[in-house]
Amino acid sequence: SDSLHCIHLIKGPQVKYHIHAVFILDIKELTSQNNASLCHTFREGNQCANFFAKLGASSDADFSSHDSPPEGVRDLIRNDAI
Repeated sequence: SDSLHCIHLIKGPQVKYHIHAVFILDIKELTSQNNASLCHTFREGNQCANFFAKLGASSDADFSSHDSPPEGVRDLIRNDAI
């Protein structure tokens, strides 16, 4: 899916009839309660997110948790910080 489209759904007016309307509303509430903000960036602007998206897409697990950064992401974290 297009992440910019998702950002517009979350930041825009309430959508009652979207297939994911409940999730969108949950995200809106969580971001407002935690004083968080969302913004779009291209894949090249956040290589860590791209890495984890690919990692998740290649996994059969429903949920994954990491106690430390997986192999291959440490350099990306450093690059994103710069």
